[in-house]
Amino acid sequence: MSALLEVEELQVTFGGRTAAVRGASFRVEKGETHCLVGESGCGKSVTALAVMSLLARGGHRSAKRMSFAGTDLTSLSDREMARLRGNRMAMIFQEPMTSLNPAFTIGSQMAEVLTRHKGGSRAAALDRAAELMGRVGITAPGMRLGQFPHQLSGGLRQRVMIAMALMCDPELLIA
Repeated sequence: MSALLEVEELQVTFGGRTAAVRGASFRVEKGETHCLVGESGCGKSVTALAVMSLLARGGHRSAKRMSFAGTDLTSLSDREMARLRGNRMAMIFQEPMTSLNPAFTIGSQMAEVLTRHKGGSRAAALDRAAELMGRVGITAPGMRLGQFPHQLSGGLRQRVMIAMALMCDPELLIA
């Protein structure tokens, strides 16, 4: 049986020349916690972004094998990858303000994840968002749903990102 995530000989370059990741290989089984450790700048975040197919412009990934639940990630179109992201695999980004849109409330951004990937009503999505916000230690989640990202502390924004990543019960969570 194949692992949930298999990465073999991942290479990531920027601008065709600058190698950010060289030969990374790892395997994550369902239910397993797997940690990449290393010094600042060694490629941990770039590896995660490559798995999620979210590299910055000019970034290129290649791998001998990169599969999620038996699906070859390197062969998926942008549209197919977008269906996986947020739904079956999610990522908690280091800096929430780069991921949260300052023009929309926390509730609208969290609800969009669930309604886009699973359908259902906005009201049900907001209920799920409030439930998850409570589970990650955010007090008064109902009130927080109506707030904008700049109205929350950095720690609360990070908790919102964790709750948002859990909205669809992903099989793989990258933090």
